[in-house]
Amino acid sequence: MLNEGFPARFRLACIIVVALFGYILFFHRESLNQPLWGSELPNSATQRVREKCKPYSSSTENLQQKDGSVVMVTASAGTAGMQGIPDLKEMVYENRMTYANKWGYEHMWANITSYSLPNGEPVYWNKIPVLQEAFVRYPEAEWIWWLDLDIIIMNMSLSLGDHVLSPEGMARNAAVDETIKAPGGGPSGWRTPKTLDYDEVNFMIASGNWGMNVGNFLMRRSEWSDWLLDLWIEPLYINQNWIFPENDGWTHMYRHHPIVRNHTLCTHQRALNAYPEFNPNGAHWQPGDHSVHFAGCGTHKRCPGEWNKYWNLRENYTVPDFLKQKLKNGTAEIENIQRGVGLPEL
Repeated sequence: MLNEGFPARFRLACIIVVALFGYILFFHRESLNQPLWGSELPNSATQRVREKCKPYSSSTENLQQKDGSVVMVTASAGTAGMQGIPDLKEMVYENRMTYANKWGYEHMWANITSYSLPNGEPVYWNKIPVLQEAFVRYPEAEWIWWLDLDIIIMNMSLSLGDHVLSPEGMARNAAVDETIKAPGGGPSGWRTPKTLDYDEVNFMIASGNWGMNVGNFLMRRSEWSDWLLDLWIEPLYINQNWIFPENDGWTHMYRHHPIVRNHTLCTHQRALNAYPEFNPNGAHWQPGDHSVHFAGCGTHKRCPGEWNKYWNLRENYTVPDFLKQKLKNGTAEIENIQRGVGLPEL
């Protein structure tokens, strides 16, 4: 009898131990923002550096008071088709650096051609390695804010914390249970989530008449973001015959992966991606809106005139003297960041 009962008791003990281990693993993770498969992610360079960096709080409260908590990222090579606008880059530098200086943010301007992917993929895919490196270069940053070159910050008095990164800002700007348009317009058959836990938001992007536009978005530091950036440059995506390649790649992930939707907050278009009035494909900028995006403007004859029109409509602000001096003597940090330069060898 003893010999027959022992294996059963042993099996029961093993089951209890395994169940207890699973309970501890599930409920005692370091961050609720981290998916359960976080430790299984590829050991990328980004993650190896992150292991050496101190953990950063995921709290969205009082973000504007934390110097360096936001990194604004610009990446370019040439004028991205925005022809006929003298001193375009100098104007963008003045605008973004003044905003960064006002609110205590960092600004990184990458030379996007130095971030080429291994197989020489088109340059628009290079924004993903730029984002990966931004998290490495600024280990204390909680949010990375990507801005295409063709964006003007119009409301200098509105911090990102007050605008979209605080719980109140998220709630005010969220597009809840609303139709998402397909890239290029038309119905997609998808809607934004009916509910969203703002503490779990890792990505913010505007939803508009032409779907979602990855020219202006925010990404929070998290293992989810590491995973997303790895997935975004999946070769199967890169090799698709998409019209708006990296944008369509993002849209595909949002549609077909619940884990992406559950951590993404779609805002109303004017919150992050208002268009100038001559663009018929979306909501137009109104006074008080944060920024205006000249998406696709480079091929339009009206582009230079419209750019200057909105430049003159932006909120008046004083450019710090040190920025004026850098622009004057040619030391402004424009396209100065090269891939891997200045980072420790990994």
